[in-house]
Amino acid sequence: MGQLTRWLASAAGALGLLLIAAAPVAAFDGFGEPTADATFERQIRFEVELTGDVPERVELLLRSPGSDATFVVPTDASGGSASYTWDTSVEYLTPNTLVTYQWRAIEGDEEVLSDEAVIRYEDDRPGLDWQSAQLDETTVHWYGDAEAQALRFGELAAVGVAEGEALLGTELAGPVDVFVYDSREDFFAALGPGAREWTGAGAFPEIRTIFMWLGGGSEDYLEVAMIHEITHIVFFDATDNPYHEPATWLNEGIASWSETDDGSGSTAFVRSQAANGNGPFAFEAIGQRFPIGDLGSSLSYAQGAAMVDFIIERHGQEAIARMTAAYRDGASDAEALEIATGTPAGELYAAFYAEFGVEAPQPVAPEPLAGSTVERPEAGEVDPGGVDGAPGVPSVDPAPSPAARAGQMPPWLLALILGLAVAAVAVIAVLVTRRANRRASG
Repeated sequence: MGQLTRWLASAAGALGLLLIAAAPVAAFDGFGEPTADATFERQIRFEVELTGDVPERVELLLRSPGSDATFVVPTDASGGSASYTWDTSVEYLTPNTLVTYQWRAIEGDEEVLSDEAVIRYEDDRPGLDWQSAQLDETTVHWYGDAEAQALRFGELAAVGVAEGEALLGTELAGPVDVFVYDSREDFFAALGPGAREWTGAGAFPEIRTIFMWLGGGSEDYLEVAMIHEITHIVFFDATDNPYHEPATWLNEGIASWSETDDGSGSTAFVRSQAANGNGPFAFEAIGQRFPIGDLGSSLSYAQGAAMVDFIIERHGQEAIARMTAAYRDGASDAEALEIATGTPAGELYAAFYAEFGVEAPQPVAPEPLAGSTVERPEAGEVDPGGVDGAPGVPSVDPAPSPAARAGQMPPWLLALILGLAVAAVAVIAVLVTRRANRRASG
C-alpha cells in the first residue's frame, strides 16, 4: 500500500471515529409524575421531571370540556425537567374548568406519553372564602353571607332539572355547580371579557357550571333566572351530538318557556311588536346570535319562547322530546323541526308568521357598491430608469445578487464544491490503490 493510500485510510478511520463520538446517545428513560398549579386570573403552570437525558422534543397536550381537539404546546426542556405556563391573564379560562394534560416526548421515530392528569382551574381570589353544600345533583358555592340565597338556588335547580327532564325527554348527564357572587366585580371577572354589561346570570353547559350575581336583579328575577340557566344545561345534555349545536332561538326559547311553563307572555310581546312593525325576525337570522340592543335581544328571546309554545299547543309537549332526540341522532335544525311536528320547517315558519299577521321575512338584497368619490391625482411622466435623481428622493442602489456579494458564497455552491472534492479524493484513492496492486503483482 502506497503512502497516499495509507494516509487516506488513516484519515477515513479518524473521521469515522469522530462521527461516532459526536453522535448523540438517546438515553431518555421516561417521565416522572406530572404536576400543575393554578392561580386565578394569573396562570396555570405545568411541570414534569425527565428521567435520563432530555429527548429531542417535549410537548404538552391540553384538553378541556366541550372540545374534542387537543392543544399541542411545544416546550423547552432542560436540566432534567420540562415546564409550560399558561398565562390566563391574557388567554382567559372560565373558572371551574377541568383541564386534562399529558406530556409527550419524541425521540427519533419513538413517542413516549406520560400519565394523564387533571387540574381544576378555581376562582381562588383572596377574600372569596368559598363554602359549599350539595342538594340533589347540584352543588352550590357561596362566600360571605350568601348562604340562604345559595341554598334557595340549589332548591330551584332541582325543580328546574325535574321539569326540564320531563319536557325534553332526557336525564341530566351529570352534577352541576352553582357559584353565587355577591360583588359585581367578582361576578364579571368570573364570566370573562365576553360578558354583556346587563348579564345577571350565566350558564356554561360544557363545564356544567352556573354563575349567579345577587345584584343582578330582584329576588323574583333571580329565581326565574335560576330556572332559565339550569334548563340550558338540561337542554345541552338532551341535544348533545358530535355534529352541531341546535339553533340559538330554540335553546333560549325553551329556557325562557321553562321559566313559567308557559309562553303566553312571550307570545303577547311578539304580537305587540308585530303590530308596530318590529318583527318577528327570520328564524335563520337568530339561529346563531341575537341582535345587540334591548329591543332586538328581547324580541329574539320572546320569539323563541313563542315558537316553542306554538309547537306545544299544536303538536303536544311530546314534540319537544322528539325534537331533542332527533338532534342527538345528528339531525339539522330543519330536520329536527320536521321530525317533531311532521311539518317541513318552511311551512312551520310560515304558519307561525301567519299567526301574527305578518309575511315571512325575506333576505335583504345588498346594495350595489357605488363608484369611488376619491379624487385621484393624474399620473405624471415615469422615468424608465427609476427614481434616481428625482428631487427629494434619495438614490437607491439596486441590491446585488447573492453570488455577487463580496466575501459571500451561496450555500448550494459551497455544498457542490465540497461534494466534488470528496468525490475527487475517492477517485484518487481508487487509482492509487490499483497502481499499487499492479506494481505488487508485477
